[in-house]
Amino acid sequence: MARIVIKLPRTHREKKIGVREYFVRDEQHDFHTDFGVLPKEALAACGKHRVGNETVLVYPATFADAYARLQRGVQIVVPKDLGLVIATTGIGPESVVLDIGFGSGAVTGFLARLVKHVYAYDRETEHITLGEENLKNLGITNFTVKKGDAYDASTIAEEGVCDLFFLDVPEPWRALATAKKALKPGAWLVAYTPCITQVTQLADALGDDWHKVKCVEVIEREWKTGGLAVRPITKDFSHTAFLTFLRNIP
Repeated sequence: MARIVIKLPRTHREKKIGVREYFVRDEQHDFHTDFGVLPKEALAACGKHRVGNETVLVYPATFADAYARLQRGVQIVVPKDLGLVIATTGIGPESVVLDIGFGSGAVTGFLARLVKHVYAYDRETEHITLGEENLKNLGITNFTVKKGDAYDASTIAEEGVCDLFFLDVPEPWRALATAKKALKPGAWLVAYTPCITQVTQLADALGDDWHKVKCVEVIEREWKTGGLAVRPITKDFSHTAFLTFLRNIP
């Protein structure tokens, strides 16, 4: 089982920088750091341990810990956005999902833990290879990935079986026919688009075959708490993408 090792800050400077966190995939061997060696017995036991002059905490790693460390051939969809997709569409253990734009396998891996099966497609062989390796490391097995083009419905084999069609491609309006083919009546199409111009072009292409439920962006603002310094943490960005939620009209 993988472990999280956290080196607790000891000096004032270290406290300003924050904790140092390590993801240890193998607890069967000693873990070597720049401040000492953590024996494999300590990794297995978890809890608080001493390594030289330092104190570390050892915890079992969760799926979220492993997900945050996926190899990224392309940018992944972050949990804050996927959480809204799950909450809005209501997918669950009997749901079937089609993930277009497999990329690093992040969306497939996240959703596969909740649903019956995920079918994924990507145009690039190297994306498929990387994504499959990531899902193997996550222990995900209830997925099928194939080479296919969202803009060409004939390359997508699944027809009328999907409860959610997750679309992460540059021109989602060109994939509406593919989504129509794959979705059950009343099922969900969610388009993940970084730019608002993509949203407007998608909206203009909908016609009468789709019910547009909403378009949103999820802004997550982390706060620093402790002593008198209680304020939002300064980050480089807060926007990731727009999520457009559509339902298939039979």
